[in-house]
Amino acid sequence: MKKTTLNWIKSADYDLKTAASLLIRKRYLYVVFMCHLTLEKYLRQ
Repeated sequence: MKKTTLNWIKSADYDLKTAASLLIRKRYLYVVFMCHLTLEKYLRQ
């Protein structure tokens, strides 16, 4: 796998974990935003 692809995946995974953390804190607007970023990164790679 290309290094750039791995970087996108790692970044997307980090964003998804951030979204999960925000969900626990009931920060729903930011959860949606982080999930949006995650999807963009997974699709881009």
